[in-house]
Amino acid sequence: MRSIFTGSFLAVAMAATSLPAMAEGELDGLPGELSANVAFVNDYRFRGITQSDEDPAVQGGLDYSAELTEGFGLYIGAWGSSVDFNDGDEASIEIDYYAGFTKTLGPVDLSLGGVYYTYPGASDALNYDYFEIAATAGVSPIENFSLTAGYNYSPEYFGESGEYHYPSASFEYAIPLKTPIALTLGGSIGYNMIEDEATFGVTDDYTDWSLSLSANYNILNLSVAYVDNDEPGTIGDAAFIFTVGASF
Repeated sequence: MRSIFTGSFLAVAMAATSLPAMAEGELDGLPGELSANVAFVNDYRFRGITQSDEDPAVQGGLDYSAELTEGFGLYIGAWGSSVDFNDGDEASIEIDYYAGFTKTLGPVDLSLGGVYYTYPGASDALNYDYFEIAATAGVSPIENFSLTAGYNYSPEYFGESGEYHYPSASFEYAIPLKTPIALTLGGSIGYNMIEDEATFGVTDDYTDWSLSLSANYNILNLSVAYVDNDEPGTIGDAAFIFTVGASF
């Protein structure tokens, strides 16, 4: 359920921002809800960097969540996307698996979990697969407005580039409308600290940010996001990312 705006565990943990909002349905015999989503994007960006060589990508995911006790729940799911690292077709797909727990303490929504990023078909020698642990905390200080802070950590990041730290923050504002269409304004910023930047194709630690506007009607989801980073080079110039999706 990775966000195309931050690409961080923020979206996973808070069940929100890198995919379309999901329509939830109860499961017969199970104390939880199952949801699914599909999307098409003109460029798949993860933490400000293109993952599809600035070409379109097809994405989709499946999620399950349940409240175990009042204010305490769990979630588990998987999400995938087509990718193109311009690496001789070593990797053409990404599949992420994630799980964790959520807890509400007064006005604060907390979560703690992990994500395992995999790239089936890629050579094991490339060391693309990696694991992250992440925590988030979210508050809604005023009606229709929420703030979320997150922190991701990987002991061995993508491409065996060493330890990785990713503090991030995001906001969402549900624009009040007396129409069937729900509009949401969002934004995010994150700081990428990579032990071996050269392995990952960057020259220094870098910041990524985004600003987005999404529209939801029934199961349909449309969004546009402006995504950028302060890393020089060809890892992905500033771009407008368009998403057309559906949730079930």
